[in-house]
Amino acid sequence: MNQKANSPVLSGWNALSAGPAAVSILAFILPLSIIPLVLAFLYVSLPYTDFLLYASLITAYFVPPAGKESIIPAVILMGQPWWLISAVLVLLDVAVALFIAWNFELALRVPVLGRVLEGGLAATQRYAEMHPRIRDLSTIGLILFVFFPFQGTGAMNGSILGRLLGMDRYRVFACVTAGSLAACLTISLGADAILEVYWQDPALGIALLVLLAAAMVAAIAGWRIYRRRLRERRVR
Repeated sequence: MNQKANSPVLSGWNALSAGPAAVSILAFILPLSIIPLVLAFLYVSLPYTDFLLYASLITAYFVPPAGKESIIPAVILMGQPWWLISAVLVLLDVAVALFIAWNFELALRVPVLGRVLEGGLAATQRYAEMHPRIRDLSTIGLILFVFFPFQGTGAMNGSILGRLLGMDRYRVFACVTAGSLAACLTISLGADAILEVYWQDPALGIALLVLLAAAMVAAIAGWRIYRRRLRERRVR
């Protein structure tokens, strides 16, 4: 007989760690610990001036309208490696997605926010029941929602949207993480490539920047037209 396995202390600990209370506590603490751990890693691995730069950018990342599309190119222009800023922003999005996906029910208990989320959740569930195929399309749609850097998109709103669509927490987390990773890599590698072209041929680099800016303006304009037409259809 294994006395350690049958020890009252170990048995009590195993029961506690496997209980729902421990899971809830872990789901609440783990996402909140990611950001301090990222800051601690940057503090011990970078010069202090670089650490201050990343700390200020992390703060700005949570304050609209700053986003990946502005922070990543700015950091690369400052001489920082594209992979580091990409990893930092992906980890921030992972923390947000984990917190919302695993604590959505807790957010529903907040008086004002809870009523808004409950109304949206009920409406979305009714729509999903009337259109069952929307659940098959929601995975790609949520990834694209997080991927495109439009105002109102991103990891936080993407996580909320996923739960409102009735998606389970694992699916929401996977979609938000995939969208964030794809967005960060696309923006960072694109900005790094354009910067390399600029150093070799400034005229060509500027031309690429102008084309990129024009494409972003066109995409934003198209998105606004789509939203306006969608609202008009709902009114009809």
